[in-house]
Amino acid sequence: MMMKARKSIAILAAAIAATTMSAALVAPAAGASESEPVTSSRSFKGQQSRSADLLKESTSVEVKDNANYGGIESLNVPKTESKAEKEAKAKAEAEKKAQEEAAKQAAAEEAAAQSASRSSERTSTSESTSTSTSSSTADAGSVTVPAGSDFVKRALAVIGSGYQPSGYVWTGSTSTSSFTCSGLVDFALGYPSNSNWPEKYYAMVSNKTTDISQLKYGDLVFFHYAGRSPGHVGIYLGNGMMVDSAPGGGVQVRGIGSSFMGGGTL
Repeated sequence: MMMKARKSIAILAAAIAATTMSAALVAPAAGASESEPVTSSRSFKGQQSRSADLLKESTSVEVKDNANYGGIESLNVPKTESKAEKEAKAKAEAEKKAQEEAAKQAAAEEAAAQSASRSSERTSTSESTSTSTSSSTADAGSVTVPAGSDFVKRALAVIGSGYQPSGYVWTGSTSTSSFTCSGLVDFALGYPSNSNWPEKYYAMVSNKTTDISQLKYGDLVFFHYAGRSPGHVGIYLGNGMMVDSAPGGGVQVRGIGSSFMGGGTL
């Protein structure tokens, strides 16, 4: 019994001592001025930033060359030319145009030279024909032209002139003159242009014949042409030859062809 009492006293004394010590510790804090700041400190363990981890992760990603990431979209963006490219293109086009113009000019000059050469040849032929027909006899190809045949001489004098589809134009030079078939006959007879045509001349002739051997020098000869009968007329020279004006050849001496339909004397 005595022993228990002693233990109780000891426990009580310890509790009192503890209470006294706590009061001693709290008292100074309670007596401090309310205006003084109260400070405290606490240390925390450093932590790495989440964004830093993400940055590190993004910069360490490995991209494979043969990886398929869904393809790359193709955009049809028109190509624009730089100023230098535009200037170069314009210069090239200008040079090309200049070359084309030069080629055209050269072609025109060559054509003019050829035309002048043909005109000279025609003039020479005309002068030669006029000289030959002024003599007592003249040779038109294989045809002998008697003297005094003014009608035929006028036709032969314009050999080398061009062809035109209606009437005639006589300028005094074969290089600038042209005749249709009946226009040549009109000119040779002294008629104005477009005075007659093949059908009318056919109605005018007499002693019509389809036998070439029966034709005489200066007779008119007629032909089937362009669906007309007659559609063409010429002047007979003899030996199966005639002088006429036809498309593609103009005024010339040539043989009577297979389309011959007859002839007669004016």
